[in-house]
This record gives sequence, C-alpha cells and structure tokens, in this order.
Amino acid sequence: MSSVTIARLSCLVGAAVWFLGLPIAVMSAVPFASDATYFWIGIVVTVLGVVMAPIAFAYPAGSPLRLARIVVGLGLLVCVGLVLSGAPLVAGSVGLLGAKAPGWIPNASALALTGFFVWVLLASYSTRRSPMLGRGTFWFGMLAGMSWLLAGLDSVVISVHTNATIPIDMISALLAWLCLPAWLIALATRMRRESGHQKQPANELG
Repeated sequence: MSSVTIARLSCLVGAAVWFLGLPIAVMSAVPFASDATYFWIGIVVTVLGVVMAPIAFAYPAGSPLRLARIVVGLGLLVCVGLVLSGAPLVAGSVGLLGAKAPGWIPNASALALTGFFVWVLLASYSTRRSPMLGRGTFWFGMLAGMSWLLAGLDSVVISVHTNATIPIDMISALLAWLCLPAWLIALATRMRRESGHQKQPANELG
C-alpha cells in the first residue's frame, strides 16, 4: 500500500473522528464538563494525532523544497504533540493517573490542537497555487485554521461572553467543526485524483 493511499484513508478517518467525536465531547459537557468530556476530547485528539502523521508525511509539495520539508517536519511534530497530550487526557479521565489528574493536561491538549490548526494554515498556504489540490482545498484549510484561532482568541481576550459575542463564538466553532473534515475530504479526493492520473516525485505526492 503506497503512502498516498495510506494518507488518503487517514484523511477520511480523521474527518469522521473530528466530525462525530467533537459533538459527543460537547454534549457530554452539558451542563458541566466531566470525566466523560475529557475522555472524548482525549480520544479525538489522540486519534487525530495518529491519523495525521501519514497525511503530514505525504503532503503535496507545492512550495520550495525547504518550505515543503518544514511543513512535513512541523506536521510530524504536531502529531506527536497531539498524541502525547491526548493520551494522558484519556488516562486521567478513567482514573489511571490517580484520583485527580494534573490540571495541565487539558491545557496541553488545547495547545496541541491550536498547534495543529496553525499547521493546517501553514500547509494550506504553502500549496495555495497547487493545481493538483485546487482552490477549494486551500480555502477549506484556511477557514478551518482561522476559525479555530478566532475561537481561541475570543475565549482568551473576551472573559465575559454576552449576547453580542455568542454569534461570533457559534460561527467560529461551527466553521472549525465543518471545515476541517471538508479540508480532509477534499485533500483525500485530490490526492486520489492525482495518483490515479500520473505518478509524482516523492516530494510532490498528491
């Protein structure tokens, strides 16, 4: 099985995990966050870290070789961060880390996810002129990354959420939830289309 095929399947798994897992985690936090909330967030983060590794490794090189290598290297580092922050979240939620898990674990997962979406922005921007990925893939990636960062900035800068900020919160969260699976599915489709027409050099697999 080629690296492109593995990456394409990983895109579909990642899209499904994010699209289905995130609402489950959100619903488990009603009315308050619980062990179940951290369990599902940890599952989503950990699985996302695992499935994104083949995607980062085989990501198309639509930019100068040095930048392409930086994109791959940062992508793999982000995947490691996701796994290393998500797994303790799952372990802590089921009591494997004692009666009370360290308080830094949820923050670590949030930082890892933020790093992941920054990588999505960087990867999308680096291939913004790639004919094999197309403009749709570029915009889905940019929207996913920017909406997550907007939601994070909103939660940090605005400590009191009012009726005026609720629409911003909802729109940014909705875009992050929908655009990441859309980006992954578009990426899988374009990678499949390219690999079905012609073989590319190892650093331009698409």
